[in-house]
Amino acid sequence: MSSSSFNCYKILELDKETATINDIKKAYRRLALKYHPDKQPTDATEEEKKKANEAFQRMGKAYAVLSDPKRKERYDRTGSMDESEFEGEKDWTAYFKELWDGVVSAETIEAQAQKYRGSEEEKKDVLEAYKRHKGSMDDILQVIECSVAEDGMRFEKMIREAIEHNQVPTFKKFEKTTTAKAHEKRIKDESKQRADFDKQAGEDMDSLARAIQKRNKDRQNKMESIISSIEVKEKAKSGKKRGHDQVDPDMPTDEEFARIQEQMMKRSKKNTQ
Repeated sequence: MSSSSFNCYKILELDKETATINDIKKAYRRLALKYHPDKQPTDATEEEKKKANEAFQRMGKAYAVLSDPKRKERYDRTGSMDESEFEGEKDWTAYFKELWDGVVSAETIEAQAQKYRGSEEEKKDVLEAYKRHKGSMDDILQVIECSVAEDGMRFEKMIREAIEHNQVPTFKKFEKTTTAKAHEKRIKDESKQRADFDKQAGEDMDSLARAIQKRNKDRQNKMESIISSIEVKEKAKSGKKRGHDQVDPDMPTDEEFARIQEQMMKRSKKNTQ
């Protein structure tokens, strides 16, 4: 994509004439939650993941331009950005991750959600999304910051009050996507997605635990094998003396034997304390 066709405001769904720095941060935060690679559903296809990753990188570039006063001034004046800034040796993947961690983290999400939920700002955004998406509650929930499926019923009440006061028009999609069945389906689907994500995370942790257990078991078996060899050597010393020329390739060297014996003595002291 050339710099001339890269519309930073369009990518972040902003109005160039009215967007403030807070609007820019808010837009990035909302879209990052939607498109960040780590936030994609567990059943997403490779193609969907690829598109989400590309969208996330485009948003990162747009935010990098609009959140920097000098870059923004140049972009607003020329309508293009300096692509060379996004080339070269800089690790932009790491930059976008750093940007994500800095602008959007567990703490900032929770703080923003507490401040935003039930506010006049949220109501304004819901009504604007309602008009933009012709009443589709599915789409409204997709674009409203920090929203979950359960918020659908709260948003429905908010919108119906606005309709009664002639603040917004009526849409067929609204009636179709706010039935009890539609609300229930969204909640169930979201719950399933969370369960799938938790299951995947649990399986990853189980795999790690098994790997650690196997490694510990292998170490234990190796130690027991060495101890058995030492016991055999001790018995051989107390019995028939072996010839000086005889060497058992499975036995530890004198240095290894001394080191292992020292470790065994330390363990013995710990067990008796």
